[in-house]
Amino acid sequence: MKKVAFLYATFPRPTETFVRRELRALAEYAFWPDIYSIWRGKHTWENREVHTFNLWKLFLLVYWIPYWFFKKPLECKEVLSYLWANSCHSLQNWSETFLGLGFALVEAGNFKKKDYHLIHAVWATLPATAAFTISKLVGIEFSMGAHAYDVFRHGGDWLLHKKLTAARFVRTSSESTANRLNQLGVESKDVKLIKRSLSVWPQRKHFHLVHPGKLTLLSVGRLVEKKGYFHMLSIASLLKKSEIPFYLQIVGDGPLKRDLMIERRRLGVEKMVSFSGSLNQKSVRQLYLESDAFLFTGIVDSRGDRDGIPNVVPEALAGGMLVLASDRAGAPEAFTDGKSGFSMDPEKPESWVRLLKSFWESPQKYEQVRKNAQLEVRENFDSSNNGFKLLRSYTNSKSE
Repeated sequence: MKKVAFLYATFPRPTETFVRRELRALAEYAFWPDIYSIWRGKHTWENREVHTFNLWKLFLLVYWIPYWFFKKPLECKEVLSYLWANSCHSLQNWSETFLGLGFALVEAGNFKKKDYHLIHAVWATLPATAAFTISKLVGIEFSMGAHAYDVFRHGGDWLLHKKLTAARFVRTSSESTANRLNQLGVESKDVKLIKRSLSVWPQRKHFHLVHPGKLTLLSVGRLVEKKGYFHMLSIASLLKKSEIPFYLQIVGDGPLKRDLMIERRRLGVEKMVSFSGSLNQKSVRQLYLESDAFLFTGIVDSRGDRDGIPNVVPEALAGGMLVLASDRAGAPEAFTDGKSGFSMDPEKPESWVRLLKSFWESPQKYEQVRKNAQLEVRENFDSSNNGFKLLRSYTNSKSE
């Protein structure tokens, strides 16, 4: 099996469950890439070594900067000239870019000695900057992941154009992001659209309402602007005015929690809507089985950021929930509208309430939709199937 290195910003990170699922899926095919965590992280994961970068090594740049400028002057000048000519949109991106450059300058020689066939950067930001620079310095091919956050927020990363142009291929998980990559100049043949995977398939006992006479609603996600939770509270307010009995549990934490709680109080839905904070994956999976319908009200936020296919949407589909998802992001790609889920305008709460009222009055009418959801998500998001697609991408040669 060809030798491949995976670069992460921080590994393992609790919220990034899909990257760990994909590593497990690849292991099913006896493929174990070397794992690198650039910004801290743990030294081991599931009995596998994680190569963590010691930040003190950045002091060695006093040697490596002149070394690489002498050995690869054109490549170094190309990168620095591009950075000088283009503005950086945030302090975070600035620091990630230079950490990636620093990591690459220090570690490029070690990567060359290990004779990697490919370096894959899981994210288009810090890891891809490191992989791109190592490729420039020692000639190892690199590929990169690019998801909605990477290419939409503030128009993308500081070095994004350079990285996309140089990458052997770009992996993404949603059609909306793939289309954006095409707009940024990546040819369709160089975009690998492979959906994020699920490996646990909950068994729902029945498709009646969990609590007869009342809707049990669920939403899961960080409390940030792009999740559109203020729209969700508007839906809850209208549900209350429509005298539909319901309980909505919102799982997640984030910077907007205080503002959302104030809005909840203003709308008078404190008794119907709860903010549960973050829960572990096992608890969330149980909630999918203990709730009737899942709401996702994602939007395009003020920085241009939006979701591709949020992990929670296929997870809710797998749990046999009735899924209502915003049409403003990539969530509807996870299902067939009207057959296995419903694509809705988050700025039109009346349409959400009409559908939920119909569901409350006649839940049996939506039983087949929920069963279709389970079948469809199993077909499109199975970790073993998608793991094989990933394996072929990482191990094929460029000529193949």
